[in-house]
Amino acid sequence: MSIQDLVSKSLDTIRQEMFDRIAAVQEEYAAKGWLPIRLNLNKGIVRGLIELWCWGLWQLYQFLALVLIQAFPDTATGSWLDLHCKQVGITRKPATKARGIVYFTRAAAAGNVPIPTGRVVRTKPDGSGTVYRYVTTAAVIIPDGATEVAVVVEAEEYGAGANVTAGQISEISTVIPGVDVCENRAGWLTAEGVDEEQDEPLRFRYVLAWQGLSGCTKQAYQAWALSVTGVVSARILDQHPRGQGTIDVVIQGSAGLPTEGLVAAVDAKINGTGADDELTPINDDVLVKGPTAVDVAIVAELVISSGDPAAILAQAENRERSLFGTTAVAGVNPFGVGADATLDRLKWPLMIAGVKKVNLTSPADDVPVDADGLAVLESLELSYVWADEE
Repeated sequence: MSIQDLVSKSLDTIRQEMFDRIAAVQEEYAAKGWLPIRLNLNKGIVRGLIELWCWGLWQLYQFLALVLIQAFPDTATGSWLDLHCKQVGITRKPATKARGIVYFTRAAAAGNVPIPTGRVVRTKPDGSGTVYRYVTTAAVIIPDGATEVAVVVEAEEYGAGANVTAGQISEISTVIPGVDVCENRAGWLTAEGVDEEQDEPLRFRYVLAWQGLSGCTKQAYQAWALSVTGVVSARILDQHPRGQGTIDVVIQGSAGLPTEGLVAAVDAKINGTGADDELTPINDDVLVKGPTAVDVAIVAELVISSGDPAAILAQAENRERSLFGTTAVAGVNPFGVGADATLDRLKWPLMIAGVKKVNLTSPADDVPVDADGLAVLESLELSYVWADEE
């Protein structure tokens, strides 16, 4: 039985209950002088008033069902869930902007080339047509004799979508004289972009807040790690991974592998900053770390039976990349820490409308991932052929 069923009544049920009550008492009420005559429940002004009353009562039941849903943390949503979480000292994590390093390159190495603040670079449209733009945050110069310079950029928009993979930032929107190309390389992120925390992750942290009250449980470490903005999952290895008394906290950031800054923030949260602010029990040796990257190089051929090949390839690439992200996209659940990259999971995102079959040539077998590992997309090469028949 759902919560709504506890207070749910249909308009027909309310009307019938009202008719039954009137039929049961109107003789008595008429005898007492409360009613002048026996009421006609089929038509007339009395029937109209009864209908209005029943409708108002039905609306009240609808309101009660909504309020009852919000009364419990298991079913509360939005601001109501925020109120429940506030009671245990946790708040919804805000959205942040991605920051990282982009390299500006030129062919000739002669002369100084200034790159002002506020220059805009961007990605090409992804499978959904979305373009991510980034702005340089400081003025730099490609000095005489050099062909490139590293520049800090920040995403224009908040959210995890801007945590693009290496090589995706490749276009210069605002012309910079003397600069030929730009690119983001492997490990370019210095701070992950994060979406505002949704209800389900927040609800999970609410439950952890109660489960970890003793301060020395697996759930306590998970709650502490997940309280840091940018951490989307935390796996606790508590079976003495480095010897007796050791615990490893393996975190995953909104871009997959966490940045050094995110690992440091979680470490400071759990182990403290040296100012007697540590949360970890005195006898625990806790190591906060990111997962070990397990590279997965994908080469696949899509056998297409119908549709626009370019659009199909773009959609398939977007879905396959989301497998190595942190947010589910149209039924594609991303790999988490310790999840093996099986061939079935690698093929599934590519099976979209118009695709009859997927010929996966790399990897040739399932890719095993250790408990503290994370499958990371090394490269993605998609091609297509037309099917002989549908």
